[in-house]
This record gives sequence, C-alpha cells and structure tokens, in this order.
Amino acid sequence: MQTDHPQTVSRSAIAFLSGTSLSRVSGMFRDIVTAFCFGSHPAIAAFMVAFRFSNLLRRLFGEGQMPAGFVPYFEESRKSVPEKGAFFFRDLLQTVALFLVLLIAILEIGFFAWWKWGRLTSEGSELLFLTMLMLPGTLFICLFGVTAALLQCEKKFFLPGFAPVVFNLVWITTALLWKKNTPEEAVFALSIGIILAFAMQWLMTVPGMIRYLKQYMNLITFFRPKVFSSEIRRLLKPICYGMIGVGAVQVNTALDALFARFASLEGPAYLWYAIRMEQLPLALFGIALASALLPPLSRAAEEGTMEKYRELLTFALRRSFLWIFPSMMAIFVLGAASVNLLYGRGDFTQEATKETLLCLWGYGAGLLPSVFVLLLAPAFYARKDFRTPMIGSIYAVIFNIALNAVMVFALNWGAFSIAIATSLAAFFNCQFLVRRLTQDIGPIFSKTLLVSFFKVAFCVVLAAASTLFIGPTLEILLVAPVHFTRSILDQLLQFFVLTGSFALILFSYAWMLNSPSPDDLK
Repeated sequence: MQTDHPQTVSRSAIAFLSGTSLSRVSGMFRDIVTAFCFGSHPAIAAFMVAFRFSNLLRRLFGEGQMPAGFVPYFEESRKSVPEKGAFFFRDLLQTVALFLVLLIAILEIGFFAWWKWGRLTSEGSELLFLTMLMLPGTLFICLFGVTAALLQCEKKFFLPGFAPVVFNLVWITTALLWKKNTPEEAVFALSIGIILAFAMQWLMTVPGMIRYLKQYMNLITFFRPKVFSSEIRRLLKPICYGMIGVGAVQVNTALDALFARFASLEGPAYLWYAIRMEQLPLALFGIALASALLPPLSRAAEEGTMEKYRELLTFALRRSFLWIFPSMMAIFVLGAASVNLLYGRGDFTQEATKETLLCLWGYGAGLLPSVFVLLLAPAFYARKDFRTPMIGSIYAVIFNIALNAVMVFALNWGAFSIAIATSLAAFFNCQFLVRRLTQDIGPIFSKTLLVSFFKVAFCVVLAAASTLFIGPTLEILLVAPVHFTRSILDQLLQFFVLTGSFALILFSYAWMLNSPSPDDLK
C-alpha cells in the first residue's frame, strides 16, 4: 500500500474535488432550474422543508456517522488479513440495508396514521405527505454512503464525488417536465423523482464495490452475511455517539427551516438557495479534504505514528485556509452578482434576490469554522473518539436553537438571522473541538501555521476591500435601494467584472507579499 503523507492527501482531495466539482456544478444548475421553474413559491418551500426532514436518516446512516465509524474499524480489520476487511464490509452493508428497510417501513406506517387520522393543519399535512413520499429514497442514499466510504479507503475518490451528478440530472429533468403544471403538482412529481435519483446515485458506486469484493468472495459467499455480527456490534457504541451528534445537527437543520417558515412563508426557499451556494466551496474544498484525510489519519493512529498524524492534520488545516478564506470573502463581495446571475430570472423576484443574498452572507460568515469542524472531527474519529464531536455538536445545536428563537421571535429579524445563527454556532463548535484536541495531542495551531494564515488573510482582505467599491455590495450595506438587472448580458458582465477584479487584485497582493500558493504547499 502506498505510504500516506501530505502529498497523497492532496492528490486524493484533488481526485475527490474533480468529481465533486462536476456534481456541484450540476447541483447549481439544478437549483437554477428550480428557481426558474418555481421561484420561492410556498409549495416549493414546503417541498424543501420536507426534503430536509426525509433526509434525517441519510445523515444518520448514510453520509454521516456510518462512514466515519466504518473507516477506522475497516482499516483495523484489514491491517493484517485483507479479506477480513472485505467480510466486515459485506456484513455492515447488509446489516444497514436490513435495518433501514425495517425502520423505513415502521416510520411510513406511523406517518401514514398521523397523516390520515391526526389533527393536522393543511400546511402540516402537506409537509408530512411529501416527507412520506421521499422517505424510501433514503435507503439508497444510505447504502451509497457506506459504499462510497469503501471506495475512499481504496483511494478511489473521483466516483464518490461524481455520483451525485446522476441525482441532479434526474431532479432537473423532473422539474423541466413538470414546469407547466401547478407548483403543488410539480412537488409531488419531484418527491417521487427523488427516490429514483437516490437509487441511481448508489448504483454508480456498485461496480467499484463489486470489483473489490470479487477479490475475496464469490456471489454465494456475498449472500451469506453475518448480520449484526460481533464485528458489526463493535460499531454500535461509536455510531450511537455519532448519531446523537449528527442527529442533533440534522434536527436543528430541520428546525431552521421551520423557524424560517415562521419568519416568512418563503423563508425556507431563501435559505435553501443561499446554502446551496455556500456549500459549493464547503463541498469542493472542505468535504474533499475531510474525505481524503480520514483514511490516512486512521492508518496513522492505528500504527501509533502520531508525528505523521499531526503532520497530516496540520497540512489539511493549512490547505483548507488557503482555499476557504478567499471563498468566504468572495461570498461577501461577489454575492450580489452571483445570486442575481444564478437565480435572477423567471419567477425569482427582486425581493427574493435580496433576501437570498442576505442569507448567503449569513451562511458565508461561518464558512471557515464549518470547514475546520469538518477536518477536526476526523482527527477524533481516527482515534475512535466519537464522543467528543458528539458533545460539540449538541452544544452547538442548543446554542443555535436559542439564537434562532431570540432572533426570529423576539427581534423579528427574518430568515437571514437563521443563517447568522448557524455561523455563530459553527464558531462555537470549532473552538470546542480545537480546545479538546489541544488537550489530547498538544497545540495544533503552531506559530508557523498562524503566520501562513495571516499572510493569506491580509492579501484576501485587501482584495475584498478594493473590490467592494465596484459592485452593488456597498449600496446594499448602506441600505440604499438596489435594482437587480434581469438582462442576462448585464448579469454576466457584472459578475465577470467583479470576479476578474477580485482575482486580479488578490493575486497582485499575493505576489507582492509573497503569500503561499497551492503549489507551495504540495
């Protein structure tokens, strides 16, 4: 097996990023199509709330703690006997599948009874019905999460990042086919399409899984799993810790949508469109690095080579700051032009553009600590410490909910305040993890690392301040009336002038001050 070092993490992250870039571009196009077809109509806002609720299982068992718990134990299992890891994966995959089928069936029965005989408002009935429709799709996306984790342990990062493209294409096709129908009819079709989209996303990773398993077992052996075996039961404690933490975060995310619904009927739509933009750099750089980091960190912890462990973690933090801090400032100075270019047409109104921009700024303020949390959590998972990230998540969720209640009900600040609360909670969680990790392994932010942060931040802030006077950002900050152009040519011109100015000024300052570039850190 190839030796792990910062360069292998970088190459793995780039491979994941290349696939994720395509999925995120298609995801952005998906949101553009959704905004064009349905705008911020209350029906599409209800669909977005239901989508979040139906995806709670996905976060708990798919792309959340299951992969994070799987990787350290998988690496331990195959360290001396490779085929032992293959049987461990087989047993886990089929245990998860069986458990989810039973759980989804129970939930569907309960939800149906509640929907049929419960005393729900028309709005609550609509949300519950859409959640019921989309819930079966979570089986496939959870299986995708486990299979993708296997491929990443095998250093195959492109396909797990690329697979969501198929999901986005199904969504886009459904939206376009149902554009001429009423929004209520369209969200019904979208909810059904979600199931097919999740299934196709998982099927993208199945050939790679089969190629791996064929090295160690035949088809008959594959269908003789040890469901809930002793090896699988070892995962219960760490996964339960993780599920509590991730579950708290996801319940909080769903509550965010409800708080936004209280703020305004269109509030969940504003948050949805904004967070989709904020998650682009988060997924491209933060998730890419975190996904590439966990397997080598787990191997380093398993081997007891803590010097390598610290080296890999420090490299990931340095590289993430180099990518994410410019993205965070770009959200601030380029946000108005970006939101208008992506969504400013069709049924997306001037008010929707402004409110989405405010939400984007609120989320963007917490982009850096959110990425640091993504990188610090695997540092605990690699050492099989799932309890600490869980505690941090719970504290952050309580903090976030309290802020939401104050900002929405007491201050009446509107949907954008929910994004601000999310960012403040990310800062809280980040400092908690930094403090705990420092207690365990010593300081992780060395003087050299902090100096590199400062050099990058100085150049980026200067570039952002210089660009601030070119676009409409300053007018919005001064609460001046702003009209967002609906001419696609003017939108493109404004976006590229601002982006080009920001990039040119940034690279000029970086060259003059000799700040680090990505090549310097390879």
